[in-house]
Amino acid sequence: KPKPKPLHPVTRYATDILAGQIPANKWVRLACKRHLQDLKTGKRRGLYFDGAAADHVISFFPEFLKFYEGNFDNQPFTLTPCQQFIVGSIFGWKRKRDGFRRFRTAYIEMGKGQGKSPLAGGIGLYCLAFDDEPGAEIYAAAVTREQAGILFRDARTFAEKSESLRDILQIDKHNIAYPAENSFFRPVSSEHR
Repeated sequence: KPKPKPLHPVTRYATDILAGQIPANKWVRLACKRHLQDLKTGKRRGLYFDGAAADHVISFFPEFLKFYEGNFDNQPFTLTPCQQFIVGSIFGWKRKRDGFRRFRTAYIEMGKGQGKSPLAGGIGLYCLAFDDEPGAEIYAAAVTREQAGILFRDARTFAEKSESLRDILQIDKHNIAYPAENSFFRPVSSEHR
């Protein structure tokens, strides 16, 4: 008897949440429920889950990014199941009519010390150089320069530690450029100079 195909990490996380194997709040359970429901009914509404697109961004993190401080210094940035669900959902769900991503905005709320800034910095680097978007403009935006700088610092340090990224990016104090596609990543704030 053939073995059943293993679940995609995004689907496995959603299944585990709804089965009560991982504690979660109401909003996480609703996002997981939507994912599983859309796998069943999304086609009728012009949606599909592109597992290869989700895998591409999930594998980008450990392949190109290494942590640079604390207990994880120099360890590959392997996404936790929760982080795989987040980035896999954002980049994996597509609209059938044009193949563009279903989600254009994502609200991510995580507790202090759970890696929000490194995750967002990694997503920014992925969008800068691996999202097939010529002329991409990626911003680390916040109210203060200091807040915007935290996320950008993570992205810049990830890029500086990665030989592969250093080869294709121009990394400056307040800008990371991807000249091949005329794209950039920079911090911005609402503070006046």
